[in-house]
Amino acid sequence: MITTRYDDMVVPYTPAFLKGPASRVSNITIQDYYPLDTSDHLLIPYDERAYTFIFDALSHPGPARP
Repeated sequence: MITTRYDDMVVPYTPAFLKGPASRVSNITIQDYYPLDTSDHLLIPYDERAYTFIFDALSHPGPARP
């Protein structure tokens, strides 16, 4: 799950997180890794930094390894 602190659809943003073992689930807040990124809910699909997490998750078994 990739979320942003600036989410204006899911307020607060933390309920978006998934539950499950770390071997199967990654809950990523973009600003934890890119503090200056101000993407909101609608911009996540266009955020090049979000793609780094997506490509990582697709490149190996299991969830993204931020």
